[in-house]
Amino acid sequence: MIRRARGCLLAATAVLVAVTVGGVVVYVLRVPLLVGVGAIVYDTDPLDSADAIVVLSGGDDRLLEAADLFRSGYAPVIVLTRQPEPSIVEELQARGVGVADALEVRLGYLEALGVPRSATTVLQQVVASTHEEATLVAEWAKSRGVERIIIVTTGFHTARARLAFGRSFQSQPTVLLLRASRVSEFDPVAWWHDRQGVRTVLIELQKQFYYRVMYWLGRSP
Repeated sequence: MIRRARGCLLAATAVLVAVTVGGVVVYVLRVPLLVGVGAIVYDTDPLDSADAIVVLSGGDDRLLEAADLFRSGYAPVIVLTRQPEPSIVEELQARGVGVADALEVRLGYLEALGVPRSATTVLQQVVASTHEEATLVAEWAKSRGVERIIIVTTGFHTARARLAFGRSFQSQPTVLLLRASRVSEFDPVAWWHDRQGVRTVLIELQKQFYYRVMYWLGRSP
């Protein structure tokens, strides 16, 4: 009985020591570990000239980045995709209220930022996900023999965008350059400093995991 009690005590002590040491190690390495988590969702390339700048639907910070790249001469055309309109916009328009759709607003922003309409191409098919955007852009690029594309999106979305576009372009020689918007509030090396950053990374990790599982199963996310 005494030996058994002593053995249990030693085992408990060993577990406590291991947990304590593990906790200390995690605490000491917490910053590199958290930065590593940020790197899972953030994945960009060095800039180079291209045939087109594709702006993924989403935050307006992407339009700002695309306009800056266009004015700097990185590509002669900006390509936009169409996203579904919020139901409230359709309802207001049905009641005769003049509400500009999201595409017109985005085109207006680009014009105000120095991008003429003649330098903008809109892919008319409505897309509801990054995967659908990637598929549509791949079809457009193939039909026009586009060799190099800069894909502009928000920083936390770059890794999943690379995953989706890499999948859609896997049979094409087109070079894809992922570019994160520089005016986005997302910081991959300090994302855990505020609630919004934590929420953003946790949601994006879930979405990326879902995409990888669906691709592994041979299905579209």
